[in-house]
Amino acid sequence: MTKILGIDPGKTTGWANITVNDNKIELGIFGNTKDTTLVDLIPDIKTADIVVYEAWLTRPKHLQRGAFDWDPMITPQVIGSLLTLCKALERPEPVKQQPSIKPVGYAFAGMKYVPGKQGMHWQDALAHAVFYAVKKLGALPVRKSS
Repeated sequence: MTKILGIDPGKTTGWANITVNDNKIELGIFGNTKDTTLVDLIPDIKTADIVVYEAWLTRPKHLQRGAFDWDPMITPQVIGSLLTLCKALERPEPVKQQPSIKPVGYAFAGMKYVPGKQGMHWQDALAHAVFYAVKKLGALPVRKSS
């Protein structure tokens, strides 16, 4: 059995727990937090065998438009908190995934991906966890419920 914690970092950070057992994905608890230090996720980090998070990069097109002028850069701070907590709690180094995997991750999780839709934090976290489970652990995708 492998426990995976998916993280979608940001001002609101989505998180999702899944378990892979005999190539089957079992969905666990998930939610959102506004705690940018992620201290409230310590119990989840402690019990996870693998932590997967969405990477964040400053994109040149956004910089050129001035999108980050005076921005406190919360997402990179949250990622720093995650990396620090994993190290302090003696957990394996978290796995970084690009945002571009979300459409496939959503499909693997039995969810519909809507490009650009806001407020999908725990769903994004779940997509990252499930994508890892399918691609790296050989788990079967989650079936849509009828």
